Amino acid sequence: MALTVAGCGGDDGDGAAKKTTGTTPEKSAGGAAKDAVTVNIASFKFQPDPIKVKVGGTVTFVNQDKAPHTAQTDLNAKRAEFDTKRLETGDEKTVKLGKPGDFKYFCTFHRFMEGTVEVVE
Repeated sequence: MALTVAGCGGDDGDGAAKKTTGTTPEKSAGGAAKDAVTVNIASFKFQPDPIKVKVGGTVTFVNQDKAPHTAQTDLNAKRAEFDTKRLETGDEKTVKLGKPGDFKYFCTFHRFMEGTVEVVE
């Protein structure tokens, strides 16, 4: 299974990662799938986790930690379903999810940090 990524490298094409003013995550696990979900990275955790998103929907990862983080599905970038690249404090990256399935993701800097996204029709 594969996902479609809307961009990569932590930017939207202007060469700079987006900064955020802080958002509240939408809880979607166990409930209806959302068109868009925000995952906050705080205290070395992805929150909320797990999440449920519709095919074609998006997940925005927001780093609220003091340390840099990533959210990636595979260490091999060519096989990765998505890869936010390095997110500094306050950075955010949105990925688009193109195919159904359950996908585990992790932070490449802190491998104990893991999350799951369920993508449904």
